[in-house]
Amino acid sequence: MMKKLLLLSAFLCLGITQVDAQKKAKKPKKGTTTIIATNDPVESLNHKMIFGDVQRVQEEVEATLQPSDRTQKNPEGQIRHYDTYKIYMHAGEELFLEHTSNEFRVMLALKKPDSNTQTDFSYDSQNFTGSSRNKFYFVAPTTGIYTLLATSMDSDKSGAYKIVKTLYAPGAVEAELEPEFAKQFRNLLGHKKKAFKEITGEKIKKDKNDKTNGLERFNSNFELITGKTGTVVLENSGQTANFKAVLLETDNQEEAKTFFEKMKKQLQILTRAWSEQPPSENIFSASTEKEIVSLNLVNEEFKKKKEVKQIYKVQFTCN
Repeated sequence: MMKKLLLLSAFLCLGITQVDAQKKAKKPKKGTTTIIATNDPVESLNHKMIFGDVQRVQEEVEATLQPSDRTQKNPEGQIRHYDTYKIYMHAGEELFLEHTSNEFRVMLALKKPDSNTQTDFSYDSQNFTGSSRNKFYFVAPTTGIYTLLATSMDSDKSGAYKIVKTLYAPGAVEAELEPEFAKQFRNLLGHKKKAFKEITGEKIKKDKNDKTNGLERFNSNFELITGKTGTVVLENSGQTANFKAVLLETDNQEEAKTFFEKMKKQLQILTRAWSEQPPSENIFSASTEKEIVSLNLVNEEFKKKKEVKQIYKVQFTCN
């Protein structure tokens, strides 16, 4: 899970104003550009910029942390190796970075053009189990050259890594949203702040076969998508409140997968500043300190005239 912090630490003293001889920028190409980088590849993520009618650019870099890279030592004597990248952005542009490695736990630091402002840190907070992935989201407050530091979360680590940079023009990401869905999602988050009390209806009578304890279910007329109402679930006498809804139910697997991917894309945009769980084929989950939303594609079996049938459901939860 990505954890994004604003903090001051010894890592701020990395001497990022000192750079190696810069490589001459290459002419931007169409599509995604992958650069196989050499030591401290300053310009490797700065070939493509937003200009004119361009709404989105993307490029990648593959590089290696190694002992010959720049090194920072903290007061305890622990060291980190790091690579430096320059990224030019206009105010309001939205930056997405995906940092991955199979050799160490990844961490990024992004320093703004004004050296007196705090540095943004983003890192993989999970234990290293052979692969590491972290997403970083940032909106440029001012126009200028930003300095990205790629390093490891743990001290004295080295190895290969990859960074995918996607940069959007101001407003371009929001333009990909379905307006009604975005409106209802934001309305739901507003109701979440009040434990969904404003959208809680009549209590649902508990089924005799339901053995769960501490749960109360209530009908809700709130529709995240048109025609699909949900249920408010209270746990432990209302200490925890969830909103649940089945957004699609079908016997067509391809229809279910297509709908899931469509809803997943919308939620990824709406929660782009949240922490996203590692990707899964049929599960999407993102969270802040106060909210968690998830989307699940599940299939269930049922018998109809002695024949086993499959039903596919796209389920949404907000808690």
